[in-house]
Amino acid sequence: MERDITPGDRVIILVSLILMGAVLASLTRFPTLGYEVNVLGSPLGLVLDGRWLLALLLVLLTAAGVDGLVRTEAGRQRADVRYTATFWILPCLITLAIAVTIPRQFGATGSWLISLALLGALLTVVILAEYRTIQLAAPQYRMARLALNLATYCAAFALYGTIYGLQVRSLISAPLTMLVTFPLALELLRSTEEQLDRTWLYAAVVTLVVGELTWAVNAWGLRALSGGGVLLLAFYTFAGLAQQHLAVRLNRRVAAEFLATATIGLVLVWLSAPWLSR
Repeated sequence: MERDITPGDRVIILVSLILMGAVLASLTRFPTLGYEVNVLGSPLGLVLDGRWLLALLLVLLTAAGVDGLVRTEAGRQRADVRYTATFWILPCLITLAIAVTIPRQFGATGSWLISLALLGALLTVVILAEYRTIQLAAPQYRMARLALNLATYCAAFALYGTIYGLQVRSLISAPLTMLVTFPLALELLRSTEEQLDRTWLYAAVVTLVVGELTWAVNAWGLRALSGGGVLLLAFYTFAGLAQQHLAVRLNRRVAAEFLATATIGLVLVWLSAPWLSR
């Protein structure tokens, strides 16, 4: 008698395929095309090769695998794709990191193996955490949600710091910031399919606020990490308030805690600002 495939089996199979793709990208030589484009007065160097196509395929594979896992667990094969898509975000980001960074470390065998193992373990944990948050009544829901929140904030800081470090005009950095903020806000605010419309609306509001603040932060002349930190504080504050409001837990005490955290963070960034050392 054949044993039914469990969700854990599905996750292991999916992660194994992703890691096999990363190994294939490491062992294969792809043609490279590099050129520089000028976007609204800001030069951007672009390097394209076959690894990016493979990375795209691995990301699509991850999205399809997680989507199937969510629909099976929810028992609704016709669930709204706007709902199931919120479960793809972090796994797809980690898969992209695997597909891009692992092949570049192939020359150093030790680092390559360690990175492959760590990122593979991270992807497994994140997908399992996503699975545990499908049902709000699941025993491990709170722990899984906490882990996903932490992973989301870490991803936001890395992406914000990278975008700010490009030192491009606000006309480019603000849309880029909004592009990464919206899916991350969806991950944080996701609840039930019944709250889907409100979730997307609140995520859009958080995205607009963070995008507008990008214009002001760019004028401060901060380092990449400091600039990314300020944007992270804004994202943490506004997304956190929206999250508490959706959960009907927002009150004066909760709002004061978020504002106090943001204030302390801004003071630390200010004290580390380059103009204080001049």
